[in-house]
Amino acid sequence: MRTFIAFLSAVVLGWGLISTPALARNEIPTTVNFKSTPAGSIQPYLDRVMQRVTEFRLANGIKFIVLEQHRAPVVSFLTYADVGGADEPDGKTGVAHFLEHLAFKGTTRIGSKNYEAEKPLLDRLDRLDAQIRAAKATGKQAEVAQLQAEFQKVEAEAASYVKQNELGQIVEQAGGVGLNANTSTDATRYFYSFPANKLELWMSLESERFLFPVFREFYKEKQVILEERRLRTDNSPIGQMMEAFSDVAFKVHPYRRPV
Repeated sequence: MRTFIAFLSAVVLGWGLISTPALARNEIPTTVNFKSTPAGSIQPYLDRVMQRVTEFRLANGIKFIVLEQHRAPVVSFLTYADVGGADEPDGKTGVAHFLEHLAFKGTTRIGSKNYEAEKPLLDRLDRLDAQIRAAKATGKQAEVAQLQAEFQKVEAEAASYVKQNELGQIVEQAGGVGLNANTSTDATRYFYSFPANKLELWMSLESERFLFPVFREFYKEKQVILEERRLRTDNSPIGQMMEAFSDVAFKVHPYRRPV
């Protein structure tokens, strides 16, 4: 349950973000034939930007797309995982969204006061959860109540080892902003910005949280996601309408499933 393979297909780094009007004002190409360019088109400026894009791939398969800007000493990152809700098998929907949340829970070094003591408790929670589901399936209510009481006790003990939001604190203390992520039907995206001299820190944090994740607070986070669904869909007429529309529009396509 706690094994996670991150399919990272691209990382976008931007040194300073600028608006289209600023780009138009300061980056007018000298070689553009304006007679052949539609009035108001931003294509000349997009072409100029594309000339400054660098792409390369590391030996581990991760592709980098870099747009270098020097208007501000900032580096902005977007880690793009080429996997989303549409890639999930029937009966296991929501996994991509769940993994997005769990990617912020830390690693073997980040997020724990004592991982060696914490790990047996996390493993025990997984075993208890399996036992609870098995007891519910066979209607053993007394056993379910006993197991749930033990589960709550172990969960509280595991929580005592958690350093809440340590990843976010590391990012913030290094001057980072905008730490967040989102999941769609086709992709999962993780993003934030750092001062330009913190590029190595970003590389260290991202590689660690995707190579050595620890899905602590797994069962609590499940309830957070269920509450998100209640807010965005179950208690939202627009959310219900969009879900019903997708179910009708994509009868034989995985886009019909909610993320």
